[in-house]
Amino acid sequence: MDELKNEIEELRMEIERLKSEGKKIPPHKHCLNCGVSIPPDKVFCSKKCEEQWNLRIKKKKQMTYIWLLFIVILFIILILGGGGL
Repeated sequence: MDELKNEIEELRMEIERLKSEGKKIPPHKHCLNCGVSIPPDKVFCSKKCEEQWNLRIKKKKQMTYIWLLFIVILFIILILGGGGL
């Protein structure tokens, strides 16, 4: 029983040590594109990451517009076609 208490106490001390070490991490953010650590005043780590992010956002917007157009066309076909009845 004493061995278990000692082991628990050692684990508590180890957890406290790890917590105190974790507080030494300087303020930072992560690049929106690749996730690398960057200074808090930046958004991207490089121009390349910023360009890749902008391209990804542009493609997502295009796909959203394509799906919306598809749904509108489908809705018009259903209305003009009588809904298949």
